[in-house]
Amino acid sequence: MKRKIFVIIAVAVASAAVLASCGRKAEPEAAKAPGIAAFERVLASDPKSVGFHGEMSHYGFALSSGEKFEWSKDMGANKADLAMVMPAKEFIDAGLDVTKLDPQDWLYAEAEPAHGTPALLIKLWNVADEKGEARNEPEAMEKIVAADKDILAYHEEKDHFALFMGEGFEVVWADDLKAQAEDLIFVLKAEPLVAAGLDIAKLEGFGWSFKAASKDNMGMGANPDQIVKSFDLVK
Repeated sequence: MKRKIFVIIAVAVASAAVLASCGRKAEPEAAKAPGIAAFERVLASDPKSVGFHGEMSHYGFALSSGEKFEWSKDMGANKADLAMVMPAKEFIDAGLDVTKLDPQDWLYAEAEPAHGTPALLIKLWNVADEKGEARNEPEAMEKIVAADKDILAYHEEKDHFALFMGEGFEVVWADDLKAQAEDLIFVLKAEPLVAAGLDIAKLEGFGWSFKAASKDNMGMGANPDQIVKSFDLVK
């Protein structure tokens, strides 16, 4: 994980308002232990892509196409405990006007060409403000999951675990990385992006796809229109 990317995010997060956690219904506590074990397997699939930023107290897992998932080592040290970080250019090229996004939910970090850092679109989510440092990456996620009984659920049909980051927003990972190509998935609620000018059809050229609203998201309750991007970690 490159420090320069984390520095941009640190500046952005420092200016963000504290976000409330989601109340979406999830599976019982039984999903949490296997979900954390599966998350540890995701990290083990590419240890070189796991990083830590001491100043931010955030762990991160970088993806080859420029996205990153970040989670807090110490929830009391951050105003945001989870972050989906994405290259902003593809969204802007698809019509998104970042100035029209709610600054309490979204952050836009300008590119820094001198450092080789692209512009970033960041979706943040605060889980809790409890102090306490985790010893490692899986334990940090375990603390986050323990702080909100509804944040993690199991999708039985897909054999996926979903981590909720507000209504319609999820980071999803597979239980068995070798069983399918969708090992890690970013899920974004479409409405705020479309309202800010995004043309989803144009974004599909960058690996994103549209998922229509449903009354029953694999037993998880209703979900809004969403856009998703999946990543194959074990080829």
